[in-house]
Amino acid sequence: MINQVKPQYPALARAARVQDYVMLQATISKQGTIEDLKVLHGHPLLNEAAIEAVKQWRYKPQLLNGQPIEVITTITVNFSFQ
Repeated sequence: MINQVKPQYPALARAARVQDYVMLQATISKQGTIEDLKVLHGHPLLNEAAIEAVKQWRYKPQLLNGQPIEVITTITVNFSFQ
């Protein structure tokens, strides 16, 4: 991971005391950027905040036989009060 932006806890979710996780399916491009995000699990008040943060994440490109490849993965973003 090169860059991992933390999600902003949505004010409405915080006021409603919603704690949950958002599980996303993502494609990491050959350049290490996030593409094709899809929510697999998550509370409606948290999903958009997770997507907005993960869109900004950057990864070191994955290599296969020395060549960069696309990778499909799942990403879990936790929202909890601390």
